[in-house]
Amino acid sequence: MPWLEIRNLQIHFGRAAKALRAVDGVSLSLEPGKALCLVGESGSGKSVTALSIARLLTSPPAVYAGGEILLEGRDVLHMRAAELRQIRGGLVSYVFQEPGASLNPVFRIGNQIKEALQLHRPEVATDAEVIRLLRLVGIPAPEARLKSYPHELSGGMQQRVMIAMALAPQPKLLVADEPTTALDVTIQAQIIELLVQLRQQLGMAILLITHNLGIVGDIADDVAVMYAGQIVERGPAQELLQRPLHPYTQALMNSVPRLDSETERLSTISGSVPRLGAFPSGCRFHPRCSIARSDCSQAAPPLVEMEPRRWVRCPYWTSPA
Repeated sequence: MPWLEIRNLQIHFGRAAKALRAVDGVSLSLEPGKALCLVGESGSGKSVTALSIARLLTSPPAVYAGGEILLEGRDVLHMRAAELRQIRGGLVSYVFQEPGASLNPVFRIGNQIKEALQLHRPEVATDAEVIRLLRLVGIPAPEARLKSYPHELSGGMQQRVMIAMALAPQPKLLVADEPTTALDVTIQAQIIELLVQLRQQLGMAILLITHNLGIVGDIADDVAVMYAGQIVERGPAQELLQRPLHPYTQALMNSVPRLDSETERLSTISGSVPRLGAFPSGCRFHPRCSIARSDCSQAAPPLVEMEPRRWVRCPYWTSPA
């Protein structure tokens, strides 16, 4: 049974006729101990979807216009403030990109982690527990780093501190929103490896938000590809990476640099993700699609299970050679 289940989620910004549909009919599920990667370009609606899980979007301007977000069978959209405080951090924790912007520069990192413990596990809000968490995320000499300020740590170490802070309440779901974007390639690999190890060690589920399909294969059990507020393809990670079906997924895959390729120029996707309120008619990807046909601008395609556990939002999908 899925621990997290999102059903036909609709999130708008603004009201009535001027409402902008940031998330339009998104459905996802995540089982305990599994990892799901939500992939797409900036502006696709990934972060809005992720923030909605714990209802972190301020309303207004955000409007939860429809659908369900079920955590252990309970609908987050109908929870009261006291219930939301329990799940925020307690059940669902977040790690964001650019850790330097998330950490308070005037407090030592030990105190910042201890604050998370005091909110959710006050009985163990001690230096010993903070040191254990720092050691868990691979920070060397945690007894000394306990007293460091954020600016005294590298970007990779700052992100490890953010992960330690997220793990402090012992959540069942860790939402990592572009956690490697501000880091160099070597540190990116280390952070992904750390997340894999923590998932195996702690048994928690992970929702990883990224625009980089190149890091997905190392961590994901399943992948959902998002474009212009909609899921355009879903499926098991290895199957989707080896044989992407939707033209957008194929274009993303072709944009990933490959060590076994001698291509001098990287493949790109023409144009950009349409802004809110300016989605094209019909298929939202058709203005940028290499296989678009005349009727693609007329009818909006549904998300259909073309093969077992493979959903595609395109009637003209093709399997790459």
